[in-house]
Amino acid sequence: MTGTACGVLTVALATYASAAITDGSEKPEIIDRSTQTLPQGYEEDQVDFIADTISYDDLNQNIIAEGSVEITQKDKIVRAQKIIYDLKNEKVEAIGDVAMMDKSGDVHFAERVELEKSLKNGYIKKLRSVLADGSRIKAEEGQRIDGNVIVMKKASYTPCEPCKANPEKAPLWQITADEVKHDKKDHSISYENAKLEVYGVPVMYTPYFTHPDGTIEQKSGVLPPKFSLSSGLGLGVTSQYYWAISPSEDATIGARVFTGVAPQVLAEYRKRFEKAYVQFNGSGTYTTRKDSVGEETITTDEETRGHLFGEGLWELNEKWRTGFNVNVTTDDQYLREYDITNDDVMENEVYAERFDKRDYLAVRAMSFQDVRVSERSTDQPNILPEFEASFLGDPAAFLGGRWSMDLSGLGLVRKGNGQDIGRLSTTLGWQRHDVSSWGFVNIFNASARGDYYSISDRDENSLVGGSGDANASRLYPLIQNIVSYPLQKDFAHSQMVIEPTVAITLSTNAENDSDIPNEDSQDVQIDALNIFEANRFPGLDRVEDRSHVTYGARTGLYENDGDSVEVFLGQSFRFENKDNPFPEGSGLSDQKSDVVGQIVANYQDRFTLNYGLQLGADSLRSERHELDMTTRMGPLGLSGTYIYARSLEGTDLNRSREQIYGAATYDLNPEWRFRSAARYDFSAVDEGLRYADFGVAYTGQCVSVITRARRKFTFEDTGDNATEVTVSLGLKNLGTLGNNQ
Repeated sequence: MTGTACGVLTVALATYASAAITDGSEKPEIIDRSTQTLPQGYEEDQVDFIADTISYDDLNQNIIAEGSVEITQKDKIVRAQKIIYDLKNEKVEAIGDVAMMDKSGDVHFAERVELEKSLKNGYIKKLRSVLADGSRIKAEEGQRIDGNVIVMKKASYTPCEPCKANPEKAPLWQITADEVKHDKKDHSISYENAKLEVYGVPVMYTPYFTHPDGTIEQKSGVLPPKFSLSSGLGLGVTSQYYWAISPSEDATIGARVFTGVAPQVLAEYRKRFEKAYVQFNGSGTYTTRKDSVGEETITTDEETRGHLFGEGLWELNEKWRTGFNVNVTTDDQYLREYDITNDDVMENEVYAERFDKRDYLAVRAMSFQDVRVSERSTDQPNILPEFEASFLGDPAAFLGGRWSMDLSGLGLVRKGNGQDIGRLSTTLGWQRHDVSSWGFVNIFNASARGDYYSISDRDENSLVGGSGDANASRLYPLIQNIVSYPLQKDFAHSQMVIEPTVAITLSTNAENDSDIPNEDSQDVQIDALNIFEANRFPGLDRVEDRSHVTYGARTGLYENDGDSVEVFLGQSFRFENKDNPFPEGSGLSDQKSDVVGQIVANYQDRFTLNYGLQLGADSLRSERHELDMTTRMGPLGLSGTYIYARSLEGTDLNRSREQIYGAATYDLNPEWRFRSAARYDFSAVDEGLRYADFGVAYTGQCVSVITRARRKFTFEDTGDNATEVTVSLGLKNLGTLGNNQ
């Protein structure tokens, strides 16, 4: 039987193909669609032919389609010059310019393709594949085994696009191998006698190499190595093994080997439950370290050093959750020396929290480890325990306002004979908002707080009452009224707002009792954010008693397209300056406070500015300046921060600080980017450059290279003084070789 098909063949031949190619479990029968009822599921399994000519060899039981043949089944398409379907042996052979496309978007080209046994087994000659992500695979021949394994001989793989001017030119990089095996059941691709080639030149060889095929989220195996170079540690190589324990659990173990110091062991574990998760990571080594004895830097004996970080969270139900955080290290230099973190204090806690509409409850226990390198060690207390509860009424439910109640308890425990503290505090409050017909906005606050302290082994250097044990209590009533008058002026494309604000705060003479230690109210500083607070002290140990008035104004210009600029200035005045509780340098130690201000600007997401200032009340002398700015001008990006702050008496900030940081990026083109950064310290003691950084990044279509050099100019005994050079090489779909920090 011979015929010409101008469209989809809708007679018995399509049914032949459907039964043989998609099922193959039983010998097909010829069904004339014009006279027979189609079998159930036919439309789903149907295979349609398009060809110039289609013939049937009754003697050999072959269906032969020739001339621009196209077979379509669901999302799969096969094209060839000739296709022979052997009904007797259940084989399909495609010959000449074979092209196959599957539902994933992958396209495969070959000279000849043979498939048998329900398409589970097959043979391909001269394979050329273009995957959905643009990657390319070539092989002299390939074999499909049992539907799950594809073995390719003399194969190559590259995600790099071919050169448009010369498509036959060797790609930027490719992997060639004597044999490539794709195991779909194991979700892996393995190579035998593999070589990494750059522009056709072999640069790396391995007898065996494997990686996931990208169809699963996790797969056990060796991770790409990372490289680093540091003046303190020497040349470093990191090798790790990833263990996919289960879909919700994994672990990573490995080591960092250095030329300058002893090796470092690494480990990480993660586990996710239905309503919880835990994760830990740590490291360890056995080596010496630098330390200061007086003015001399010494090298200690070898010792065990390391760290352990961990966290966990359990959602017990809709209202309750509990968790923990663990952060410990063996010494105050280790984390900075091995570039793990620059945190100054390690926090450890176990906690439980409850959320119920507007109410909140928390209970926690905490401990701290001070890893700052200083001449005097700070005895960080443990918090055993702390609880806090907040209850908030409905809006306008009580006398037109909202009531609130806050409860808290704290236990501070120090090692040995250190000062121990127990504290209980209760605050009752009420707040009401009103807007008058004239446009005045009025906020009235009234509260009363009671505090009780129990102190053991008092620190006689900080408490006038001397050593020993003591109890103390305090009542702190407070009334505050804030009035503002926002004025708005509309323009064609913008609005201008001017909002003067005045606040009067009335309180009794609380007289911060000398028997009450100051643990959480030391770092007090006036600024534009807290100037209108009734009590400018942070924490609970110190209160701002007596009465004061605060006044200021905020002006803003807001464009309709989102651009804006805001300016604020404010000051505070105490009605009497007797027994002023604020320390020098806080901006509140005199009857008139320092003038504080803030400028915030944004322009088309290309320029942002946040500038805060503090000036002396009478002399307008600079007390503090904080500037944060970013800008983008075409390919050039700039960012910088500047801080100046006078010393703050009675705190650890006993020296004036002045420092500037700047960073710049330049995008030469979409592929090349340059970056540099530096930090300079203007302090009277040890003025100089503290940090410098320079990097070059290349991001191509299938490769990325990042080179970075940085220098930290700090003291050697901090563990943070080093020159580091890192190179990161990223190969598309394979991972990153180098240091990815």
